[in-house]
Amino acid sequence: MSSLVIGQDTTELKKATVLLNEALLKKDSSVLMQLLDINIGYGHSNGWIQSKSDVLQDFASGKISYTKLEVSDEKFQIQQQAVAIRNITTVEGVVSGNSFKMSLQVLQVWKRIKGKWVLIARQSVKLT
Repeated sequence: MSSLVIGQDTTELKKATVLLNEALLKKDSSVLMQLLDINIGYGHSNGWIQSKSDVLQDFASGKISYTKLEVSDEKFQIQQQAVAIRNITTVEGVVSGNSFKMSLQVLQVWKRIKGKWVLIARQSVKLT
């Protein structure tokens, strides 16, 4: 993979990643609908993998709720039409009534579809 050249596409992509985190914090299903690909595999550090409908349903039901998402050390890489973003994310929230707080190494794969950036895959690993 080669480094992504900074430009308009990077600016739009960075905006999309910020929008995603804001939507996760606010449980904004309309924004999540736009940003998550229909075939996304949204992987969590515990091995839990969600589909797009799983993500939307779990937010709507209250099964999962984020109270903090802080991203640092973002690195962008491009391969053909997709961009991989790696970062460290500090996350806090509640899953099934249990509070959690952790630091994660996150990999997101984004692709431009119909002129908009869409998250097509995500996986995280818990940092110790």
